[in-house]
Amino acid sequence: MKAQTVLEALTIRLKEQTKRFNPALESAPVAILWTDERREWEPVLPRIKEALPELFALGAYEPDQRSGPGVWLRMVADGQAGSVDPERTAILYLPGVGNGQLRTDLRGLKGDPQLAPLAELQYRGCFWRQENGKDWTLRAFLESRRGGLGLQVSASQEAAQALKAAMGKLLMQNLPALDAMAIDERTLNDLINPAPDETVLRWLTAPEATRAEHGTSWESFAANAKKRFGVDLAKGPMEVAQRILASKSGEAAHPLWEKYVAHWHSYPDAYEVFRGIAPPDLLLGAERYPRENDADERRLADELLKAASLEPVAAAQAVLAAESRHAARREALWARQGHAPLATALADLALIAKAFLEPVAGGKPAEAARRYAENGWRVDAAARGAMAMAQQAELEKPIHAVLVALYRRWLEKQAEGFQWMVKKDGYPTWNLPAVADGTVVLFVDGLRFDLARELEATLHKDNGLTVGLEPGFTSIPSVTSSGKVWVSPARKLADGGNGGDFAPRLQLGKTEGAYTAAKLRKAMEPEGVAVVDTENPSLAYGRGWAEFPGDIDSDGHAKGRKLARAIPAHLDDLAKAIRRLLNAGWKQVWVVTDHGWLLLPDGLPKAELPARLTETKWGRCAVLKDAAADADWLVLPWSFDPAVRVALAPGISAFSSGREYDHGGLSLQESVVPFLRVQRHGPVAGQPRLVAVSWNIRRTICTVRANDAAGLTVSIERLGSTIGDGEAIDNDGKGRVVLEEVDDLIGEQIAVVLRSDGQKVAEERLNFGEAWEGSANAA
Repeated sequence: MKAQTVLEALTIRLKEQTKRFNPALESAPVAILWTDERREWEPVLPRIKEALPELFALGAYEPDQRSGPGVWLRMVADGQAGSVDPERTAILYLPGVGNGQLRTDLRGLKGDPQLAPLAELQYRGCFWRQENGKDWTLRAFLESRRGGLGLQVSASQEAAQALKAAMGKLLMQNLPALDAMAIDERTLNDLINPAPDETVLRWLTAPEATRAEHGTSWESFAANAKKRFGVDLAKGPMEVAQRILASKSGEAAHPLWEKYVAHWHSYPDAYEVFRGIAPPDLLLGAERYPRENDADERRLADELLKAASLEPVAAAQAVLAAESRHAARREALWARQGHAPLATALADLALIAKAFLEPVAGGKPAEAARRYAENGWRVDAAARGAMAMAQQAELEKPIHAVLVALYRRWLEKQAEGFQWMVKKDGYPTWNLPAVADGTVVLFVDGLRFDLARELEATLHKDNGLTVGLEPGFTSIPSVTSSGKVWVSPARKLADGGNGGDFAPRLQLGKTEGAYTAAKLRKAMEPEGVAVVDTENPSLAYGRGWAEFPGDIDSDGHAKGRKLARAIPAHLDDLAKAIRRLLNAGWKQVWVVTDHGWLLLPDGLPKAELPARLTETKWGRCAVLKDAAADADWLVLPWSFDPAVRVALAPGISAFSSGREYDHGGLSLQESVVPFLRVQRHGPVAGQPRLVAVSWNIRRTICTVRANDAAGLTVSIERLGSTIGDGEAIDNDGKGRVVLEEVDDLIGEQIAVVLRSDGQKVAEERLNFGEAWEGSANAA
């Protein structure tokens, strides 16, 4: 159960403590010991006891109040007093007692009549305390992310005092609302002396509890609310809610509506109260009423289902007509609360409808790719957004109906047009540029172009980065075994191979082998490309190859249409991986992928290709036998061996049925791949770097200054060999290399190098004897 209030979260944490033991090795605890040396929880203990019938406190003997001396609490723990439910574990609250005090030598407690009977319970029970062994204070419980609530709590003394006074009311606050705010002195004082508008709105959904909070002052508060807001609380929540919904600017109740609009997160259940009220006038102000919003959602579902049943052009026009009627609802309060999901999805569906009505542009494949990279990707992003929304059961039917009617046909027109261009002008070739030092190539499986655009937008928000995105072309066919090699620095080492699996043959030193992920990494090592871990990247130097562990492609094959809901998490993890690589000192991260994909609810249409004509057959591609003719299919050579003929499924069809997600064919979505370059500005804090190089007159001593390099070894290298005797960089950032014979070295190119445990982490190339000075702030 997810806690909705602070009190619920507290009771859950206490109950969880009873389960923290290994039943194979330990007995269940007989009691939970809750020590509170500062007595911070004592004022709110009665409220907590109401929620926890198994909670007992150390104090005067008052069994009806579940309070008693130490010997009685021990009997409670042993089930001899207190009547604790057998399914529950007694929780013993010990005010004025620190857990360290209770855990002292048992002999030291013999003279303490309260604690002596309880001391041995530390062995048969367990403590509820912080990971550092300290008692849970009020602030610690609210603030800690390890066993607490992880809220933002001010550290000021004033806030600490206010927290003690406000804790009783804070216990009943909505936890998700608190998570979105900072708990400071002002917030706490507002709880102690709540604004009347907030109290009225809370009362709408919890009238009895709100009244109980005020106790004897309730009648006074109700009278003040009637005078200030013109609402009579004695008539009940529905009457008051009606007055709030019907209020206009200038009327007494209108501030209550304005307060709700501005802070609706704090009143999560008010929507259900307002939903029970019918609008008095359907022609005037009805949009303010949730009931009318629900009716609009049902009407829109009917409109979309009807539109999808029409012929395609009429269907697109009907969707755009619905958009003109319902677009304004996306700006309404109920849409912001998530109660108008179909109106929200309609924005994506309207974009698809508009794109469908546009004619397919001609030109060459590279021109089509450029248009797709600039604008066409938005249609795929819209379809994906609609599919993500459609995974709510009541939305699936109308949204999927429109996607099948319009998005499928748009995909077909685009794919058929692109295939015609390729058949006429050939398939473009794209090469990964030469990878410069300081650059790591980050491979992501299945990063379609629309995803790369969204990633680009996320990274652009970081002012310390320059981000560039351009289209490229993957291999034929667009499958991982070929595409991953095609976009890697090892592409030039691949030639021919197993056409049936589309696995290129890689040169591995003096041997060779068909593609595997491990062999591809091994093939890059002789090329001076280091394999980099995206989770814990080492300090950057040279050129790198990294692989993003989040597999979008595997998710697509496994989840089909449900991939749409998983994409945001993948992109968030990918952005974090890029930042980790940059923070490790890489100057640039180049993001590449092997292929895009098609995603369509209800599956791609099926195309027939007789098995007798193929060597192997995949979802969107197949290898033809030598005797098979090319005439009936679009046939292109495999990118790594022209003798292997690859038949590509026509349009967006697949050679097998039931595929909602697939790739390997020829379409803009599959074949046009993103090439994303991310570059940081300035140095990374803590990254070792050379600042200056100077020489004595005889050029026998080279003095080096460096930043963030204490303890690293400095050396001079020429033609791959170390010359001279280098020293470690001292705490002032200085080091030197001492040389003997230097006459033959004057004017020769050398490298001044910093190494950590033998690994090169910084380098500057210059001529022997040449003074050099960079910048302390240079990257």
